[in-house]
Amino acid sequence: MRRTGKKLSIEKCSKGHRHHVDGWQGKLSAVLIVLMVLPLPASALDLFTLWRQPMLPLHMIVGSWVDYNTVSQAEGKRSENLVRIQCISRFGDEKSGGWIVEIVPLHERNGSLTPVLGEGLRLYLSQRLLRRDADLKHVIERVERWQDGRATELPPAEWRENPFVASSLKAEFAPDSSELVSSSIRVVSGREIPCDHFQMTATDTQRVTLPKGQLEQVSRWEITTAINANVPFLGIVFAAERTYAESRLHPPSERFTPPPPVTRIETMELIGYGNEAAPILEVR
Repeated sequence: MRRTGKKLSIEKCSKGHRHHVDGWQGKLSAVLIVLMVLPLPASALDLFTLWRQPMLPLHMIVGSWVDYNTVSQAEGKRSENLVRIQCISRFGDEKSGGWIVEIVPLHERNGSLTPVLGEGLRLYLSQRLLRRDADLKHVIERVERWQDGRATELPPAEWRENPFVASSLKAEFAPDSSELVSSSIRVVSGREIPCDHFQMTATDTQRVTLPKGQLEQVSRWEITTAINANVPFLGIVFAAERTYAESRLHPPSERFTPPPPVTRIETMELIGYGNEAAPILEVR
């Protein structure tokens, strides 16, 4: 990219921070790339996204497990996955120790769900998890990535960048508003489960100042979740996240067109839970 000496100002309006980038060519195409790579808030569909929300129960009980079916739809593409989350044991002492949690992909075989042997994550979670006052990096003390029945310990800097790990350990969702909207009965594995439904929303605006205008990207996230306190971990029976992001150029330009709006929908549905979990990730 040719340097021109011009200055672009990137402003993240929702947080009130400004970042100045010197020496970037003042072309809109380059600015669009900048906006597209800025980090987005997390999906609802992992163990940690909503763990700091006070309306959700937080249970860390050895032996507890949950199975979820997750579906993601974006830009005409659909993906579906099955996953088990289970707490298999404690480590350390009662006062300062934590919990060992496995996140394991599942596949359906002969009408029943079976773990994908030797694949997944093993996490060592600090007791600070229960206080809900720490960043994710202070809660996860250790990460093991299991492949082909063998474990590799990942240092913090690496597990945050590892695509497989990052997809399972997304950052916390920080809503601008949350409210109880309704109650219902949901059926999971033949069991009727009464649920409270909460809705959480967040918006984020980022602006890039150009030599002859301003590019603005507005994103909105809406998470709805059905909760029952008897379900392990966060009590999530169902969760859905809807994401909408749109870019606008002020004033409009005849030469450049902002990218089309992006919509993504992700759902997570509980398909089973219990309290007799045994370790799945073992050396073969």
